[in-house]
Amino acid sequence: MALSDLIVKAKVNMALVRDPRVEVLDIGVRVEDGNVTLLGDVEDAAECNAAEEIARRIDGVVSVHCELTTGVGKAADTTEMLTQHLLEKLDEAWNDLPDRHALTQADYLRWALWLVYKFHLPASLDKKVRTAQEAMITETALVKIATHVGLPKTMVALEMLRLAETIHASPPTR
Repeated sequence: MALSDLIVKAKVNMALVRDPRVEVLDIGVRVEDGNVTLLGDVEDAAECNAAEEIARRIDGVVSVHCELTTGVGKAADTTEMLTQHLLEKLDEAWNDLPDRHALTQADYLRWALWLVYKFHLPASLDKKVRTAQEAMITETALVKIATHVGLPKTMVALEMLRLAETIHASPPTR
């Protein structure tokens, strides 16, 4: 993959993770010569349309091809499957990095922490159970991210708290 395509992919992924209209775990991004393909299964047509709109707004995107389906696999999502999907997405993004330079790792760290911050289990779970499981999943994800970037887990968690404060201090942009 060309470096320009990796940059476009990173920008699209970051825009998706920042937008509350989409569940980024459900959307994969492929880029070739600036042509973006969105893959996966989303909740509904509104989320599909939002993902396409988000991708089209990114500088460097030539076209957007949507291969998203709606509602195909939602009933089968379990806590374990969602956790595994999150951890796989973190690994996939790390493995797709073109190099391990400091700025590349910092960009990965920023994106990964947005992804973890945005991750939530279905509201249909008991609130106490959901809260406890989300805390455990967050801990596991922070360990994975810290291992990838070579930082202590505490420093990664501190950066996530800073990110959360920033999010709460400013309204989302569209």
